[in-house]
Amino acid sequence: MSRNTSGMNSHHQKIEQEDIRLIARILAGHTDDYRHLMRRHRAAMVSFVGRMLAHPADVEDVVQDVFVAAYQSLHTYDAGKAAFRTWLSRVAYYTVVHHLRQSSLPMSSLDEDDTLLETVSDEAADGLWQSAGEEDVDRIGLALDMLQPADRMLVDMFYYEGQSLTEIAYILDCKAGTLATRLCRIRKKLYVILKNMERR
Repeated sequence: MSRNTSGMNSHHQKIEQEDIRLIARILAGHTDDYRHLMRRHRAAMVSFVGRMLAHPADVEDVVQDVFVAAYQSLHTYDAGKAAFRTWLSRVAYYTVVHHLRQSSLPMSSLDEDDTLLETVSDEAADGLWQSAGEEDVDRIGLALDMLQPADRMLVDMFYYEGQSLTEIAYILDCKAGTLATRLCRIRKKLYVILKNMERR
């Protein structure tokens, strides 16, 4: 399985330009345009939020909270720092964190025994991940489902959506180096999970 490393194409650039135009109109008083902005990014936010929440029934409510929070903070958006969807994902991340804390639900991704993960070499974890073929998709999907929501979300953003560590660091408000370390740990977790599945 290889990470999608394609750069931003003209389609994405057009989306960003339209987002910036709509945001300018909204801030100028054309608040009805916010509905258009919501429709443009609703599917992405449902997917993003859904990866972190264990209960699908909560997703719609939290996504609504995301758009309310984004509207209230729209004047703080800086197109020079991030694409609007990246900024919106950051708002979504913190909205989900708040929801999980209010619900007393765990979000920690560092729940495995460090000793167990230390027995897995970087080469072994990377090799298993990189050599995965089409026939391994179902197994990997099952393994991903066993990860904590924060870990699963990070894998999705980096490997499946092709977001850079810099973009993800902006969303999670942390350092890119910290994310690289987390991704290394996650690959080891997946290695352990997949090996355990093979033994069954």
